[in-house]
Amino acid sequence: MKKLYALIALLFMVNMSLLAQSGADLDNSKGTSMMPIITGMESIVKAVEESAVEIVHIEFDLLFKDASREIFRHLSADYTYGFMSYGDYRIGSVKLELYKQNGDGWTYVKSGEPAEGGSMTLIAEIKETTRYKLVLTPMDMKEGYTAGHYGLLIMHN
Repeated sequence: MKKLYALIALLFMVNMSLLAQSGADLDNSKGTSMMPIITGMESIVKAVEESAVEIVHIEFDLLFKDASREIFRHLSADYTYGFMSYGDYRIGSVKLELYKQNGDGWTYVKSGEPAEGGSMTLIAEIKETTRYKLVLTPMDMKEGYTAGHYGLLIMHN
């Protein structure tokens, strides 16, 4: 677990400056390019793959002001998972919340912590193999924008 914490901290200290927060110049004239959100991801993937941590999911999509995105995934017991989210130049940060399925409903597990460059990280030791839900919510949408792209990276030890 310490290795996962250290890796996430290192990745964001080193690479957030390469990621989307400063990527407006990489966008196209319509503001629809994915380049601002994926810039720098290759170096993050290389750093993770050189460690004992495995990337199990990478996702990029749109996130709209005053709306949340829900991602569903089965997580396995006895793993420690790391979740990292960030927004492009239009989104100040992307709030992360983790829920565990409980019958027909959902039980809150944990929220992410703000990290370097507007990113959010969440570390969770999973005790029960079951279906989980990640809720991503845009925070601090930049003035003049109602949508932006987000990036999500899920890894485990």
